[in-house]
Amino acid sequence: MSTLEQYFNSRVSEFLSRTGMGATTLGLKAVGDPNLLREIAEGRSPSLRIADRVLAFIDNYDADSGDARAPSPRRSRPRPSPGAARTRRTRGKTERPMERKTNRPARILRSPEVEALTGLSRSTIYRWRVAGRFPPAVVMGGRTLGWFESVIEEWLHGQAEERGGGRADAPSTPRRGEAE
Repeated sequence: MSTLEQYFNSRVSEFLSRTGMGATTLGLKAVGDPNLLREIAEGRSPSLRIADRVLAFIDNYDADSGDARAPSPRRSRPRPSPGAARTRRTRGKTERPMERKTNRPARILRSPEVEALTGLSRSTIYRWRVAGRFPPAVVMGGRTLGWFESVIEEWLHGQAEERGGGRADAPSTPRRGEAE
């Protein structure tokens, strides 16, 4: 090989083809940057420190796995066991889709998204937040606030249950001037 960059590229491409690992996974596991190999392919030269960390990861991966191949990246999803039910039943009720716990990442919503999700105006959200009737906000820095999506969804479900599940005869929210 004539340059270190060519050596690095050949080691990485050989590793990826041999193990079946994705380029983003390698970048993420080796240096914490899933875009590293894409940026290198677009012309970015890795620093010696980064290249050393990637090559050390490759060497350690080979040593730990004993040159065993990783499973193919295009595997079908695992099938549920034959005895697994499609819906969960608890106390005679079928679980609603919005009540299911999912493994999605935590997402922080900014004010416009919270307004759209709740149907409340910005001033009402802030007034209710100060009064303790709305979930507390997460300070994201400076004057920037956000709310965890899961907290807002839980609050909305609680409001629906508190108001009778959205029935027409359910009590409405108090209007300005009315007792809260």
